[in-house]
Amino acid sequence: MAGKFLKRGAIVDVIRSAERINAIQRRTGLLDRAVRFTTCGCPDPACGGWHTIDLARTRLTAQEYDALIRVDNKARASAKRGTAKAASRLPRDLA
Repeated sequence: MAGKFLKRGAIVDVIRSAERINAIQRRTGLLDRAVRFTTCGCPDPACGGWHTIDLARTRLTAQEYDALIRVDNKARASAKRGTAKAASRLPRDLA
């Protein structure tokens, strides 16, 4: 069984759509644009959906992703340290 709601043919069509949109991106030079998958919404299990290039959104560069991850990791680490310090300040009967 291919999927819970989609038949094998629909899944193959979705994969082919992704391959086509990647080729179109390379040919037109839109590699910095986001790709969005749109579901058809019809009740037919043999129908999947299609991919579209979202011209309004750009993808982040590798350096921008690295900077976001560093900021997030620092925020998580400081939150962990903050909760540990707050727990150590509690009276022993509440800890």
